[in-house]
Amino acid sequence: MPLYRTGLDMYSKYEKKYNPTVIGTRFGDVADVAKARAQAGLHAVATIRGLVTDILDSQGVAGGVRATYLAYAMKLWRHVSRQGGVNKVNIKNGLKAYFKTAYGLSEDILEAIGNAIIVAVTPSP
Repeated sequence: MPLYRTGLDMYSKYEKKYNPTVIGTRFGDVADVAKARAQAGLHAVATIRGLVTDILDSQGVAGGVRATYLAYAMKLWRHVSRQGGVNKVNIKNGLKAYFKTAYGLSEDILEAIGNAIIVAVTPSP
């Protein structure tokens, strides 16, 4: 018969595991690495937003729907930045179909955003 942990058991473990002194030391030790990774990530997000904004401006998209197109771009970027080859295209097509069906977005605009994201993520030789 399995033993189930109670909320008190989980809290007791949390309290012992996350000693503020130890955690503070660990965060201090990795602060430089974390800052560098955060900076790279923020730069990538700014680049993606710039690409999407340019495409949406050229297509005359205004209002709240812009956020949905941006959500598509960010989700696509998250996936294709970790994948390679034909997987990037498959992921793009799957997300494009999802956002087109679920949110009624324009397939042409989604395709343009998807292609821009894939080109932006693909490293040059």
